[in-house]
Formats: sequence, C-alpha cells, structure tokens
Amino acid sequence: MAKKQPIKNDDATINFRIPKELKDKIEKKAEEKNETTSAYVRELLESVHNGNYCHHEAVKSRIYEFLFSREFMQLMIWIYSKKINSDKAEGEEELNNYVKTLKRIEGHLPSDLVREFDKVLFDIYRIRDDKYNKYYSFHSYSSDGSRTFSLKKVENFLLNNFKLNMFIGSIHQKIKYPIDK
Repeated sequence: MAKKQPIKNDDATINFRIPKELKDKIEKKAEEKNETTSAYVRELLESVHNGNYCHHEAVKSRIYEFLFSREFMQLMIWIYSKKINSDKAEGEEELNNYVKTLKRIEGHLPSDLVREFDKVLFDIYRIRDDKYNKYYSFHSYSSDGSRTFSLKKVENFLLNNFKLNMFIGSIHQKIKYPIDK
C-alpha cells in the first residue's frame, strides 16, 4: 500500500451529514482502534477507493469456494476410499478430473499440504504411465514417511478454524492490492 502522507492544514476537506447512529458507530470503532474519528474515516475511504476494503473477504471466499467445491470433495472422498482399496478402478476421464483438482490446490492450501497432495498427484501419474502396476501407493507405509500421504495433516488443517483463518490471513498479506500492481 502507498505510504501515508501526513494531513496538512491546507489539505482539502469534505463536509457531509450522516445519521447520529452511524456517527456514534464510527466514533466507537475509531476509539476501539485508538484512532481519531477523522483518521479512521480517512483510512476507510482510502481502502474503499483503492479496492482493498473487502480484499480479505475476497481471498477467504476464493479459498472457501475451492475447499467446499464439488471437485475437491470428490477428490477427498476418493483419497479416503483408496486407503481401503488401492486398486485402480477409475477411468481416464475420472483420473484427469482428479489431476485438474490436484493442480489447483496450490494457493488454496498451505505449502506443507500442497506437498502432501503432490504425493497423490505423482502416484496418479505413475499409475497412468505404468501398464502393469495398477495399485496406488500414496497410502502405503514407507520407512521415512516421505511417500505416504498424511490424511492426519489434511484433517488437522481442514477441521481447525484457527489454522484455516491464519492461512487465509497469510495469503491476504501476500497478495498485492490492486493499487500496488
């Protein structure tokens, strides 16, 4: 965001009327932020004008839209089902849909979870390229755990609102505001 310029006495002013209830709410919010009412309103107007006001909500909406999408839910159910039966029973189109969803995960989940889902993606590629091996191994035990997909990590993230909100906040900070482009 652009560096804030100090307000000078010769800066322009805007005068307008608002309902007393709204003024009271604005003053209360300014007080909660330990700011003057003028500084609080200037900051709000600046963020609305720059397009930053709802940026956090837009990021949150984009992530939630993906995590609660039909495609992601189908992928998660399929991953769980492969823990019970690792045989390849899917057609090429179904696998292609899983691959598309897996490729979209980056930016919607933390990098450690992206790496977990990469294990599934690489296993799908392996299955598609090897005519003779028709068993998924991303759930299989490996001595160092490097090839094993961790459902526990995914569950811990998806079922923990605090972790999810922290991730959304970190993404919000990384994405540049429209004014900064």
